[in-house]
Amino acid sequence: MRNSNTSDNTIFSRALDELRSRLPQTWRIDVIEEPAYVPGPDAVVRVVGPDDQASILAIEVKSRLDPKDVEPAVSRIEMRRWQNDDALPVVVARYLSERTRECLRALGAGYIDLTGNMYLRLDSPAVAIERVGADKDPEPMQRPARSLKGAKAGRLVRTLMDFFPPLGIREIAKIAQIDPGYVSRLLTLLERQDYIGREPRGPVTRVDWPNLLRAWVKDYSLDSSNLATAYLQPRGLSALLDGLRGQDASGGLKYAISGSLAAARRAPVAPARLGVVYVERLDEAVQALGLVPTEAGANVLLVEPFDGVVFERMVLDEGLNYVSPSQAAADLLTSSGRSPEEAEALIEWMLANEEAWRV
Repeated sequence: MRNSNTSDNTIFSRALDELRSRLPQTWRIDVIEEPAYVPGPDAVVRVVGPDDQASILAIEVKSRLDPKDVEPAVSRIEMRRWQNDDALPVVVARYLSERTRECLRALGAGYIDLTGNMYLRLDSPAVAIERVGADKDPEPMQRPARSLKGAKAGRLVRTLMDFFPPLGIREIAKIAQIDPGYVSRLLTLLERQDYIGREPRGPVTRVDWPNLLRAWVKDYSLDSSNLATAYLQPRGLSALLDGLRGQDASGGLKYAISGSLAAARRAPVAPARLGVVYVERLDEAVQALGLVPTEAGANVLLVEPFDGVVFERMVLDEGLNYVSPSQAAADLLTSSGRSPEEAEALIEWMLANEEAWRV
């Protein structure tokens, strides 16, 4: 290996040992020494099968690799392939996060980390290895802990999803009604994870909102993040919608419909069986809508929201208020039954019709 320190050499050696342990004993791995004057990757390895068929791995060794740096790293490997256009780019590291691994696979690169995560696919000799190791860094760097949990994070995610970039820090803070300092810190996290792209010291210019949504629902869920209570509307969901129609306009309930009823407007999968409705006060809504408490057979879920952002950018359709598609998708992704399937159908519609729901 060239241009490597002791730590990198250790990572590389242990990664090769892990790869050898996953191959048959009749196979071998040869490390190819490179002349110092030849530009190339950190290391070049030949994987040789029992019939002497061989594939070349162009290896880049990283102490850490954030998702935003995956594409540049793979591009560097491809540009510096060692005398072999068919060499497979492979990243070797102490630990690679789930998001980093996803990005590497999407670019057709392999990876090996020291916690047991491994992905390698070769045609000749035929190799297909996919192993899952640690899902959290066992030796995380000391940096301020950040997540997408809580109301402020939810408002920021909704803003990034609902509005087209470019978006500056102060603009995001104003829309989401949160502190610019918090916005800056969380944007740094999202940029590192490659959910957004930014100009240096400039605005957000790109938002990978489908993957940002999936990251958010790891910290947010309809049931656990809100106060949700199940009820029965004896006359069915059509009666529920009749009861809601015109409530807000006439000075009645403030509400927003989510879940299957919201998704069915754009991407119907099957008839809705549960009506999910955000309301400010459960007691007032129960009385106004004629609902009955029940322990079984519920067809209505009333939800006091984690934050007022669920009422932001509502959609009015045929006299009814619906949450933004971004909120509906998050709620469906974190619900049971066929809800995740409905969420995927809604996300497909959102991808194809961004002009219809993003501002």
